[in-house]
Amino acid sequence: MVDWNKVREEFPVCKKYIYLNPAGGSPVSKSAATEGKRFYDEMLEFGDTYWDNWLERTEKIRSNLAGFIGAEKAEIGFTTNTSHGMNLVAQFLKNKGTVLTMRDEFPSTTFPWLNQKAEIKFVEPVENTFPLNEIEKAITPDVKILITSYVQYKTGFRQDLEALGKLCKRKNLIFVVNATQALGIFPVDVKKCNIDFLMFTGLKWATAGYGIGGLYINNKWLKKEDFPFAGWRSVKEPEKMNNTDLDLKNEASVIESGCPHFPNIFALGGALEMFKKIGAENVVNRVLFLNHFLEDKLTKMGIGVIYQKEDRHRSGILIARIPNAKKIVEELFKKNIIVSARGEGVRISTSIFNNEEDIETLIRELKTLLN
Repeated sequence: MVDWNKVREEFPVCKKYIYLNPAGGSPVSKSAATEGKRFYDEMLEFGDTYWDNWLERTEKIRSNLAGFIGAEKAEIGFTTNTSHGMNLVAQFLKNKGTVLTMRDEFPSTTFPWLNQKAEIKFVEPVENTFPLNEIEKAITPDVKILITSYVQYKTGFRQDLEALGKLCKRKNLIFVVNATQALGIFPVDVKKCNIDFLMFTGLKWATAGYGIGGLYINNKWLKKEDFPFAGWRSVKEPEKMNNTDLDLKNEASVIESGCPHFPNIFALGGALEMFKKIGAENVVNRVLFLNHFLEDKLTKMGIGVIYQKEDRHRSGILIARIPNAKKIVEELFKKNIIVSARGEGVRISTSIFNNEEDIETLIRELKTLLN
């Protein structure tokens, strides 16, 4: 049985704030912060003499991240954020065909493709969801790439990646997933879901902070020799430092063109260890429980709520249809309650560091503000 009060102690921010905004930017966990600080302490005392040790630690975290999403170690590359990862994929798949994506996507999903002059078509939402049959109807002969967020940032709709992956396989589409609003909380098996590329940032649900992201590249794409980017650490033997021998790796780490951003990678490693200790099923169940609890409290207040009726499509995000959302968010901030204005109202998101008391406090303050 998980002691959620103990988990909450991983997040000292909870002593000051009712933090209901991991969908915007999560506080880091102690586990993540400790590992990031450890790097700086080592460099402070020992300079660059830990280089080999840091490289070994990076590879261990690469293995852990691979296990976290059902990938192979060689299929994992470290980026700085989702936009970085999506840009790399957009460059790699340039001129591969028309892109089909969801109308509600965050700009990090679409801008890299627009910048590559790709043609983009959109699937329109149906009552804040993207049903498979609607996606399939939108697939025209020119569409070769399908992109979706695992969880949509302004509605909380969680896509069935396994079912969508089967559709992509049947239609022979390249399947790209933006897992930013899910990774850390909701599990994904990239092989089972037939995913070609998946990227995320550590800033949100992964609780690892700014400056770290991950990019999964399916092995079948790593056999190519036409990567549109390279640096000194993109080759198989970087320590040779031969400036004419461009012998690129057949691994996702080919994207790590320069020196690794060690502290950020280590912070992600600490966060992954924390999630492992808690257990994936426990994490999912906790977030869904709090999401239901929040929905119930808002509904009893008479506030319209955007949520998903089926748990398989539910996430940690709810939208409360409250007028003047920006003003409400500002007033709640004065009470040390952190939410955001997104979509059709106030976006409220709950994670493993939240509890029922956080939600009860939010409801009390909302009643005061709305009355």
